Amino acid sequence: MKVSLLLAWLFALGASSPHCVSTAFHWGVNGHPNVQEGYCEVPIETQLDLAVQLGARWYRCDWDQARLERQPGVYDRLVAEAARRGIRILPIILPSTSCRSEVTLEEIRAASFEFARGLAEHYRGKITHWELDNELDGLTMVRKGETCRDGVLWQWGDPDGDKPEHYEETRYQKAKAELLGLYEGVKAAAPEAVTIIDTGGWLHYGFFERLLREDGVPFDVLGWHWYSEMGDITKVRGNFNLLEHLRGYGKPIWFTEINRREGSLGGKEQEQADYLSGAARQWRGSPGVEAFFVYELLDEPYFGTENPESHYGLVEVVKGPDGRWRVRRKKEAFQALRAVIAESEDSKASG
Repeated sequence: MKVSLLLAWLFALGASSPHCVSTAFHWGVNGHPNVQEGYCEVPIETQLDLAVQLGARWYRCDWDQARLERQPGVYDRLVAEAARRGIRILPIILPSTSCRSEVTLEEIRAASFEFARGLAEHYRGKITHWELDNELDGLTMVRKGETCRDGVLWQWGDPDGDKPEHYEETRYQKAKAELLGLYEGVKAAAPEAVTIIDTGGWLHYGFFERLLREDGVPFDVLGWHWYSEMGDITKVRGNFNLLEHLRGYGKPIWFTEINRREGSLGGKEQEQADYLSGAARQWRGSPGVEAFFVYELLDEPYFGTENPESHYGLVEVVKGPDGRWRVRRKKEAFQALRAVIAESEDSKASG
């Protein structure tokens, strides 16, 4: 681990240098190719063509280690097909021996390092950005009946997440070990690659207070997730400008998940479209904000009609005569967001 610690220190020195990130605005969409039923049956070419039609040039998706090891060629094909269309893949990398494992901190860090190094080495020059796991703030948050690190017994529901004490010590240390291993592994194979750490949104910046200000965990881009019930990010609970607070961490901000909560559930297609287009127009010109990734490309009706996860998509799918899922139509949100992206591109061209 001494070598890994040295690597972490060296890379941390360069993590904030200007060449690490782009100042261009990035439009993206989430999906689950090779993972969820519908995404496995709708051809990857169709998914990527839809992203092109939307105007998105990024496709964010989960890269689980066990699945990668079973089907490595599937991910090679995804990256190759994306490149042919001018789309960049943003993998969320999920090691098998992670902070969710019942193993030591050293084992978590070492396994995460090897997993990330292998990926970054294999895809160097093809994948430039790596998101290190997903929403670990939620996993590490203190729960009712647990003791905070300051000795307070937490006796309530979910904490706000705005204080470092809102994260349970054992789970936080495991998450930190994983994130360090993933970062070090990526940078060992591709020092120029950009790393992202995210949270599930709300006021969970206490997670970054610990990672950045207390522990100096290195990474390049601050990822954030935001859904409609969280409110206006510049006026949270009436007067708190969360976006301004996030800028204070000194890193580019990428919104790697955003949508109306429950998507279009209950026939709320227009509401979904209005929320996404409004947020896109608000954030595309916000200082420090460099990316907007809608969650997600395809509906997932196999989760059930009352399950919100079934309705987050920009595109509706339906079972075909062969019993396989296929694209049925683009929803209102697709058209609305495409219009905003086109406005943004026209503005950039004229400027």
